[in-house]
Amino acid sequence: MRYLKKTLLLLLILFLLISLSFSQTSNLIDIKILHINDFHGRLLPYIVKSISEKIPVGGGAYLAYMINEERAKNPEGTILLSAGDMFQGTPISNIFKGEPVIKIMNYLKFDAMTIGNHEFDWGQDTLQQWIKSSNFPFLAGNILKDETYLPNVKPYIIIERKGLKIAIIGLTTTETAYIVKPDYVKDLTFIEPEKVLPNLIREVKNQGANLIIVLSHLGYAADKALAEKVPGIDVIVGGHSHTVVTDPLIVRGTIIVQAGYNGIYLGVLDLKVQPETGLILGFTKEKELKTVFAGPEDKYDPNVAEIIDKYNAQLKEEFSKIVGETLVDLVRNYNEESNVGNVICDAMLEASNAQIAFQNSGGIRTDIPKGKITMEQVYTLLPFDNVLVIMDLTGKDILDLLEQSATLEKGILQTSGIRVKYNMTRPIGSRVIEVFVGNEPLDLNKVYRVVTNDFLAAGGDKFTAFTRGKNIIYGDMLRDVFVEYLKKHSPINPKVEGRSIIIK
Repeated sequence: MRYLKKTLLLLLILFLLISLSFSQTSNLIDIKILHINDFHGRLLPYIVKSISEKIPVGGGAYLAYMINEERAKNPEGTILLSAGDMFQGTPISNIFKGEPVIKIMNYLKFDAMTIGNHEFDWGQDTLQQWIKSSNFPFLAGNILKDETYLPNVKPYIIIERKGLKIAIIGLTTTETAYIVKPDYVKDLTFIEPEKVLPNLIREVKNQGANLIIVLSHLGYAADKALAEKVPGIDVIVGGHSHTVVTDPLIVRGTIIVQAGYNGIYLGVLDLKVQPETGLILGFTKEKELKTVFAGPEDKYDPNVAEIIDKYNAQLKEEFSKIVGETLVDLVRNYNEESNVGNVICDAMLEASNAQIAFQNSGGIRTDIPKGKITMEQVYTLLPFDNVLVIMDLTGKDILDLLEQSATLEKGILQTSGIRVKYNMTRPIGSRVIEVFVGNEPLDLNKVYRVVTNDFLAAGGDKFTAFTRGKNIIYGDMLRDVFVEYLKKHSPINPKVEGRSIIIK
């Protein structure tokens, strides 16, 4: 009899546990986060050889179809987010200063966008025009102007989905202070995210937020560090580093995602959230990114295609013009010498009659396959409206630039007219072991004529030694200089030829 009572008691406890577990899971709220980042105006599909040599990927119309298809699976529980750097990068967006991208984002009903560093590429007035033209908020919780947030920019929003209050907090990389033209951001203060985020989290929780999403334009490594330092973040939707995070990463309970770049992927993060506590009891653990294919059989949104076609038609004649030819693939290398960096610097040198040319690796934005080169490819390669700046620098100034280059903090300087040997095993500040200008060793006391772009000339990417330049002359647009060089020298066949030798 006693054994029967114990058995019944155990069965009752088991029943209660199962009932409790069932009640917890049956009340879960399904939330779908759709996200993109670093779109860079890529409204038209293109070939990415690492994905497919035959089928194009990306393109606004194909991405739009996929967004609407995913949203239809959970219309009341979907959030659509951008983690920044949406506009600068291609002719169709650059020429119209991002206007077609804003129109498409409005059509797709984005819920929020974090400000990326490239949102400042055309100055704060252009940023304000985008904000006024948009039907969604721009977020940045760590940028101050005159000791308050940027005009018309919010640190966060709180939205509601299926009765669940969701906070979305925007954060922008502090690198913006020196990777954008300094004049465009000189009146802004970029605060380290971990200094502002705890207070913002407390603030949104006090307003009833159950779920905390950080919409980050910090970069993947910075996102991981942020999750280590700051508790209380449920999800980080990231950007800036162009990282393809196929399977979400978990750091101290925070889910971290990022969707590559150029609209090649759509991030689709499905969550199961307990409404009472805001706890995430289930989420997409693998294959969170969906590749946006743009082949003949792939579906696209006709309304978005119409917007793109309207703008593309205005550009087509000019940008389809052949301006040159290359016998080899022109390939970037952020941390080493590259053949495309060499030919750009050769063009700068020829146009300026300087002795040395320097170009930042971060300003070279795409590769160009061998064959005919169109004006559109040149605009995509060099999307920033940089002009040449010619100046006098001492040999000591040049050595300081090369030592900064050797940190690889913002990539190596691409060069012409100078040969450099770096030893990366040595301490920072003493890695440059050999420099020749022409056939002569660099003389620290001699004055050299140097050409660079206006971004570097202002001390961008921490190359502050450029600001010591004397006898400054401004030249032509870098793109125009490169086009003229192509017209004169095509077919080109640039090689990596030992201008920058790196000992590792």
